[in-house]
Amino acid sequence: MSIFVLPPYPLKPLSRISPSRYSALCACALKEIWASDRHLSLLPVSPSAHLGVIAHKLLEMAFAGHLADEDGMQSCWEKEVQQHESAMRNNPLERHLIPLASHASNYRVKQIMAYNMVRPFLREVGRVTKTGKSVVELWVQTEDGKIGGKIDMVKHTNEGISIIDYKTGMITDPNQNGHIKEDYKTQIKMYAALYFITCGKWPDKLVLMGLNQREYTIPFDKEVCLSIVKSAIDHFDGLNSRIEYGLDTEIFATPAPETCRYCVYRPACKSYWAIRGQNGWPLDFEGVIIEKKVLGNGLFKVELDNEGETTVIRGLSPDKHTFLNNDISEAMFCNLATDTVNGYYKETLMTTGYGSNEK
Repeated sequence: MSIFVLPPYPLKPLSRISPSRYSALCACALKEIWASDRHLSLLPVSPSAHLGVIAHKLLEMAFAGHLADEDGMQSCWEKEVQQHESAMRNNPLERHLIPLASHASNYRVKQIMAYNMVRPFLREVGRVTKTGKSVVELWVQTEDGKIGGKIDMVKHTNEGISIIDYKTGMITDPNQNGHIKEDYKTQIKMYAALYFITCGKWPDKLVLMGLNQREYTIPFDKEVCLSIVKSAIDHFDGLNSRIEYGLDTEIFATPAPETCRYCVYRPACKSYWAIRGQNGWPLDFEGVIIEKKVLGNGLFKVELDNEGETTVIRGLSPDKHTFLNNDISEAMFCNLATDTVNGYYKETLMTTGYGSNEK
């Protein structure tokens, strides 16, 4: 029995690798190749992820000196929220997730934390003080331009040069005994090497700063930093060579529970559907429709068969999953939740479905 998967997006060579995306590229090249070409998401982006982007935009505006006071800060937040909600309203996958204030976890808490982080920078960024000067959004790259990105802040003080990278999400990993995420360590070490390549000097200190304003100092070795960048260049060249050679999309996929859980392209990833299991993987299912009916509450109940495994999904909205109103033979549903009976699942706010006749 064949796997029902959406048609894959085409592959285009990468134009550059950003330090902020390098670890993700190593985890699964296919996801990052598709994302770099700005293909439309096949699954909704979580409201919390939108909130993280908004918080970081607030920081960028403060860094650039565009926020003069509290009113400007609050106005910027409201404007960014409105812009995100406007885009979500035009996206059938996300329009039901607005307003963000109601659907993003700990919205008010994160808003307050973002304000507290921004306040010290109101009218301050770029000013020379007795302790030094801060440079924000500094572009750094390799000589060939293959690896490059913006450093959030470079602070020059009497104690030396500090590279500061601001994070709106969790810096530590609860699954790794609270240690700092390796991805973040790799990223800021790449920025250190790129700063040296671009500016001809090494920073004295690398700092990760969270929304709670806690600082995490990252030890670094100069040769290790340079070797990471060299590996990134080799990775860039190798991927682009394989893309230009015309290899199949499956060659670039590396399915794994942690990598796939937040991937918005997995409905089109054949490798994911071929290898995914139950424990730790997203609650996604695809297969031949055995039965499809409307229950008394007006919602659909669908029974799928995949190579003899039966899955029952209830609570599917006909307004959200319009393809269910058509005569279809196969379907897939992503981001489900377990129901009260083994083998039964139910819809969540993030659930997205596709039918066999959907383009």
